[in-house]
Amino acid sequence: MYDMTGWTPAVSQWTIISTGFIQGAGLGFLFVPLTTITFATLAPERRAEGTGLYNLSRNIGSSVGISVVSALLTQNQQINHANIATYVTPYNPAFGDPAVSQALSPYGAAGRAALDNLVTLQATIISYIDDFKLMMILSLAAIPLVLLLRKPSTPAKVDHSAAME
Repeated sequence: MYDMTGWTPAVSQWTIISTGFIQGAGLGFLFVPLTTITFATLAPERRAEGTGLYNLSRNIGSSVGISVVSALLTQNQQINHANIATYVTPYNPAFGDPAVSQALSPYGAAGRAALDNLVTLQATIISYIDDFKLMMILSLAAIPLVLLLRKPSTPAKVDHSAAME
């Protein structure tokens, strides 16, 4: 997540792919031990119900997390768009440059559309960076929760013959 907080609109596809690969591998290193710990104390006859409850909880948690992050992304994009748009005026010194003032003239429809596209692009990338920072902070805040996990005192006895039937 930290690497993603430095992205710009010019981020390369390989940066996105490598970050996605690292996150995918990290999720594997997270969920396999978590699932193992979850089922370590369950009796074999309760594992079917435990699996259903575990997956339901995981899916609901994921859905809520995705919904919150998506809502924050949309809200931050609108806020950032409004903030950046306040600097887009004919009195901005950047419009004194003839190349800029011709391509991005706020007086013509094409110039206003180009300006809006640029403002939207910048607002979107800032919003994504803000969301990445939030997810990074929440991930770091969850690390101490590992200390609350305990090794089961008596592992559940597994009857392998029941699994074969």
